[in-house]
Amino acid sequence: MLITRDIPALDYKRQLAKRFDRASLSYDSYAEFQKIVLERLLAMLPLSRANAVLDLGTGTGQALEALSEKLSPTCCVALDLSQQMLAVAREHFSSLQNTHYVRADAEQLPFQPVSFDLIFSSLAIQWCLTPKNLFDELYRVTKPGGYVVFSTLLEGSMPEISQAWLELDDKKHVHQYMAAESLFDCVKAGRFNILSSDCSDVSMWFDSPESAVYSLKKVGASFISSDVSHALPPSKWKHFLNEYEKQRCDLGIPLSYQVAFVVAQKPIFIQE
Repeated sequence: MLITRDIPALDYKRQLAKRFDRASLSYDSYAEFQKIVLERLLAMLPLSRANAVLDLGTGTGQALEALSEKLSPTCCVALDLSQQMLAVAREHFSSLQNTHYVRADAEQLPFQPVSFDLIFSSLAIQWCLTPKNLFDELYRVTKPGGYVVFSTLLEGSMPEISQAWLELDDKKHVHQYMAAESLFDCVKAGRFNILSSDCSDVSMWFDSPESAVYSLKKVGASFISSDVSHALPPSKWKHFLNEYEKQRCDLGIPLSYQVAFVVAQKPIFIQE
């Protein structure tokens, strides 16, 4: 979830969908970081059977096969804001039974109350604008005793990008994510009980600054913030890459993320 946003919510969501539409065909080839986080989150699943499962922000559907194998759901809904991401997921996993593909906004879920035993979401909810709306919706559609299992980016992600830009201007070129304490407060305010949580630094290494940038761009997670709506001049872009190159070490060019892994449960007995 973003802390700040300088453009209207509807425009932001449209731009977000278009960005992920464009990245739908390149996503799987560049999503190494996303796969690392996904595998760790799947290992945290708190149950071995769930009748109704929602994969929130499914992207190209990387979690669908594992969720099907681990939980044997009678109904699995793959939801995403990007129609093209859903098209790729549907093509890749057409053999999965009882899987339905839905284009919708996580902050306005098109489902009846108490619909799901498990909501699973890996590196998707950081794109939501309003934490209160998000967790109210998750609470509404989760069954009593059901679970929300998610990973999301936190404050302090991609400091290498920020550092490289500091030498060029004073604008924010990296999305501003929530602090861990604020995230956990939002989960609790949404009336969920946090069963387990962990905040980890996940570092990736690349052979060049360009490769690090492509690891973001090619999965739709562009780090350019909304105050830069036009293409950068080539000279400024080259200056940025030169500054980023200065951070090279023995392992290569670094790009690190702060990631929260959370397992939360809706209380079985609801106090009015």
